[in-house]
Amino acid sequence: MTFIFVFSVFLGFAQYINTDELVVVPGMEEPVFMKEYAIIRKQEARKHENYLATFRVPGNGGTIISGFGPRSGRMHYGTDIKMAKGDTVRAVNNGYITRSGWGSGFGNIIIIRHENNIETYYAHLSKFLKKAGEWVQKGEPIALAGSTGRARGPHLHFEMHQDGRAFDPELVYDFKNKRIREEAKQFTDLVALHRTLKPKGYANNLAVPEYYKVRSGDSLWVISRRYKTPIKEICRLNNITENSVLQIGQPLKMY
Repeated sequence: MTFIFVFSVFLGFAQYINTDELVVVPGMEEPVFMKEYAIIRKQEARKHENYLATFRVPGNGGTIISGFGPRSGRMHYGTDIKMAKGDTVRAVNNGYITRSGWGSGFGNIIIIRHENNIETYYAHLSKFLKKAGEWVQKGEPIALAGSTGRARGPHLHFEMHQDGRAFDPELVYDFKNKRIREEAKQFTDLVALHRTLKPKGYANNLAVPEYYKVRSGDSLWVISRRYKTPIKEICRLNNITENSVLQIGQPLKMY
């Protein structure tokens, strides 16, 4: 154990400091005591508490015309919200625009990077109002809605990602009532929210069991469609491939 001898002019006596109780904090010139470090950590954590509660409803909070989940032979990784061509699309939270351009299938698309490695996608746009590299505030206009790319009419295709993984926006949003779900307001990231709400069911989706027992007639496609869980996610959780043959009675981990 190491000690530093310090003579205090004001107190008039010598004192020893146990350097084992000091912590070097990045960004601070001098080391701090463990108790002070604990306070700093709590303060930093509070910056991200209930982060999802700070988001706004995407688009105009209109009618959902297609939800997250398997659709037409492929996985639909977002929520389609009915909007008229030329309607204003606004950022759902503060962040940097990392992409503003053409995307195959998406048509004109904007991607915004937010805190906690959360990204939001806005697709099928008719016009850009912002470009890549710009910082935008929550509620700021970023584009106009349209039907570019693979779209059957004007609407906003909206996605939410964290660490490169897509999550169902309906976990966060109560689109019917145009607000953030009360449950979502207690979370700071999509991963934790997914683990809590996915098993309970939400909106018109079925509650997802932790383990699903394969039944006669089942396939990864059928199970994926029933519980709105991507096939790739089921494969990842169970260390199988999309070509694996399922056995009746086989347990599949679902979250």
